[in-house]
Amino acid sequence: MRRRLLALLLAVLAALPAQAQDRDVGATPSAQAAYESLFSAATLGPASRGPSAVLGWTQGYRGTVPNAAFAIAVAPNGGSIWRFVSGQPTPEAARDAALAGCREAQGRSLPGVECRILALNGAVDGHPVLQPAEARVGPLRASPLHEYHGPHAAAGVIVYSHGYGGPAADNRGNPTPAWLSAFNDLGWDVFRFDRAPGGDDLFRAVAALKEAVPQLHAMGYRQVVLAGQSRGGWQSLLAGAELPAEAVSAVIATAPAAHGTTDATHAGAREDWERLLAELPRGRLRVAVGLFDRDPFDPDPDWRAERLAEIGQERGAPTLALRPSRGRIEGHGGAGNLAFTGLYTGCFLALVLSPQPPEGLRQDPCPR
Repeated sequence: MRRRLLALLLAVLAALPAQAQDRDVGATPSAQAAYESLFSAATLGPASRGPSAVLGWTQGYRGTVPNAAFAIAVAPNGGSIWRFVSGQPTPEAARDAALAGCREAQGRSLPGVECRILALNGAVDGHPVLQPAEARVGPLRASPLHEYHGPHAAAGVIVYSHGYGGPAADNRGNPTPAWLSAFNDLGWDVFRFDRAPGGDDLFRAVAALKEAVPQLHAMGYRQVVLAGQSRGGWQSLLAGAELPAEAVSAVIATAPAAHGTTDATHAGAREDWERLLAELPRGRLRVAVGLFDRDPFDPDPDWRAERLAEIGQERGAPTLALRPSRGRIEGHGGAGNLAFTGLYTGCFLALVLSPQPPEGLRQDPCPR
């Protein structure tokens, strides 16, 4: 179900200063084995028989930021309930929130089975403590629990931008979607573009991304992919379109929106989309957009997918309008659904990595 996990500088680097993690110091075989053992189904024990728990642990939890915790309850027959939280005020708050979520679900599904904490930040039961990656590039920071290779060793870097929930909503503690871990497994570094809510407007966000991408290349990264959810996807598309050729190889946007309303009849939404599509460059920049039913920020996902596919035929660069089948995956946060991770991650991987990437309007999953 999962591709081979690549190395993270783990226990061997625990005693090194944070600055050393910003260089290409390599990874020892023991560090590789430690990381693979840590984020593997075997760590879950009997719960490894459950595909949801495996995806949640091996793909989802790796995208968290401190303070984060993973709680799980496992029945004798291997059935399990699990929950993880990210970006809590303290480690204790993370532990309590994860246990509370697990116990609420456990009481309904697995009565009599106790929830326990499997992981608290980088401390995982029975394993050496994982030192978070601390590399920074301008406004970008390495995703703490994803494997950090460094610019010369990595296959490339994918930069993830979270959405925007208004001036009072702080999304900096949200985990990256689980599908990004598949890129990390294939040797890509994962960076986050976290923005403080008070100063998070579209103009400044696009400008910051455009300034950060050349810095990534100057460090030695060979490929840069921009990705994002909601407003984060919208700004990633704009930044990718405005940067010079070869600066960004691909953009992945899920439920992109910058309309400022959840009114599905928003009159300007269609015009917004047409203007965005008109910005996409011809002859370069691979683009994938995920669009979902029952998205309150999207007045017509079918129309948006069809228009993207039409533009893709004209622009002479791989363009994928990913539109999961009706009823399969829904909502503005559909790409955060583990079902989406299991079914459609292969589409994003192929869009970026394949010499013959998927194009046009697609509903079916992509094989991995």
